[in-house]
Amino acid sequence: TCYLVDTKGVSVCSLNIIYEIEKLVKEGKTPEEIVNWSKEEVDHFATYFYADNLTFFKASGRVSNMSATLGNVFGVHPIIYMSDEGQLVNIAKVKGKKSSLKKLVSYVEELGDDIKAYNVIIAHTDNIELATLLKNMLIEKFGDDLTISFSVVNPTIGGHCGPDCIGVSFHSKKR
Repeated sequence: TCYLVDTKGVSVCSLNIIYEIEKLVKEGKTPEEIVNWSKEEVDHFATYFYADNLTFFKASGRVSNMSATLGNVFGVHPIIYMSDEGQLVNIAKVKGKKSSLKKLVSYVEELGDDIKAYNVIIAHTDNIELATLLKNMLIEKFGDDLTISFSVVNPTIGGHCGPDCIGVSFHSKKR
């Protein structure tokens, strides 16, 4: 028997849900219980990220040539999240890497639900230094007992977002 769950997400969001499903399996939950849990919980795993270099977003058609050029020149980063429908939605523009990371932390603070009971995953496109900075900011905000792991995003996502993209997936009140 095969059971399907629509995570309404890609990459790190799906990984975070898989980690939770693994816990349920180890607890001895039945496949039906896990599928029911998944249907209820999928919308409680949020993913927020930003791209440092908009050239790749320009190539994919997400932003215009002018927006990409100006964004790159002035260091403006779009903040994007995975919606309830599983769509990537641009919700903010922030200037500078540190400010963009602070914005990601603010989303975790605002939307996080029982944040310490679940894994927080920091995804990055081969920039462990930036990922570590985000980790330290999250620990400063929530304490060092927060469970944080890193994930290098897959080539498809990395090719879409480009280098120095960083995001966070966490259990949330809503996406």
